Amino acid sequence: MNNTMIPKTAKKIALKPLAWGEKTGHNHQLMADPGVCLEDVAEMFESTDENGTTVFLRITGDGVRVVHPEHKAHLVAPGEYKVTTQQENSDWGSRAVLD
Repeated sequence: MNNTMIPKTAKKIALKPLAWGEKTGHNHQLMADPGVCLEDVAEMFESTDENGTTVFLRITGDGVRVVHPEHKAHLVAPGEYKVTTQQENSDWGSRAVLD
């Protein structure tokens, strides 16, 4: 995720996993700390243009983490983010990282 500004034309959508693992089927998703309601501190938006659909995330409070069954959880600071797929580069070109 990259820190960014959410376009005014983006539409609010229901929270969903940030990414799905193509190989394992696991996903990267948001989780709130105990006592924190995720829907109270996180919002998700979509924006569509000539380049396709982009997902954005707004975190408005503390206690939100990105979790995955095979990685440690990462705290997400309050702010606005563009959800991106990590890329890997090689002599043969660039491609999305497969999880």
